[in-house]
Amino acid sequence: MLLIDSDNAMGSAAGDVDDGLAVAALLKSGLPIAALTSVGGNTTRGQADRNNRTLGALCGYPGPYRLGAVSEPLRIVALGPPTNAPAWLHQASEIILARSNVSSKGRFPPWWPHEFNLTHDRPAARAVFSSSVPLTVVPLDVARKMRVGKAELAELCGPLGEHLRKHSKRWLRRSPLLRWSSTFPVYDLPAAIYAIDPSLVEVVETTARCHPNLWIEYGSGGQPVRLVRDFYPREIWLRFVALING
Repeated sequence: MLLIDSDNAMGSAAGDVDDGLAVAALLKSGLPIAALTSVGGNTTRGQADRNNRTLGALCGYPGPYRLGAVSEPLRIVALGPPTNAPAWLHQASEIILARSNVSSKGRFPPWWPHEFNLTHDRPAARAVFSSSVPLTVVPLDVARKMRVGKAELAELCGPLGEHLRKHSKRWLRRSPLLRWSSTFPVYDLPAAIYAIDPSLVEVVETTARCHPNLWIEYGSGGQPVRLVRDFYPREIWLRFVALING
């Protein structure tokens, strides 16, 4: 069973929209979903819940929408701050995170805010990285190569595709101003696709150490992790389009 935990801001006036794309992919994947839960981060928890319910209705997901534990062993896809994760550690079979980076030791360089999800709730982040639950991490400096623009969004069809395009427009408008680019990064989508089809990403087995400033140092410490090191963005996007349009 899959549990999706997200600070989905797709539908809010501000905040990242990549969570919405990732949540849509997971809901359309056909995988059994235990729950779609909300956490504060990119937007408030209440607004994230409203955004998730709107998106879930378009995806044909009947629920449940909630916070709290369920009885089955869970694969948890944590797309926002890990605030809710400690409550599920005793029953998690895997936690998939879009977190940290492999090219910087701090929160700010090279691309702020690489550590936002971790530093938003430091105790929860430390609990996750000190647990015995198997972790799969998609570092954000790897995930940022997953970029989409107007042409890619135009490939999405139907009411769900229109919803995703409509609420991605503000990122299309801001990307030329902030990044001098007509495309924007969709950080959370590779983590979602990994949960659906691991063959589409390259994973290495390593270890991690969680430092006091929430820098996750890979290749050190005793916490085993699976680290996503590479993927083909176009293959992931085509899989996403097939899920949305299917």
